[in-house]
Amino acid sequence: GLVREVIVDPSKVFFDPNTSPHHHLYEVDSGKLSDIDAEHVVISGLPPLPAGMVTEGIDLIVRVRHTR
Repeated sequence: GLVREVIVDPSKVFFDPNTSPHHHLYEVDSGKLSDIDAEHVVISGLPPLPAGMVTEGIDLIVRVRHTR
C-alpha cells in the first residue's frame, strides 16, 4: 500500500506514508509521532515461533513522556 496504519493506542491512529523499514517514537504529551530508522534498533531474544512459521516483520512503537 501507499501508507501504513500506525495504531499508538485504541483512540489514536496515524497514517504513515513512509513504507521503508522503520519504527516509531510516540510522544504521549504532544501526540507527535516520529520515525526511528530500523538500523538504530536491535531486537534480540524473540520467542520460538510455531513450527512452519517465519518472522515477516516487527513493528515497534516507543512511547515516551516528559518527566514530571
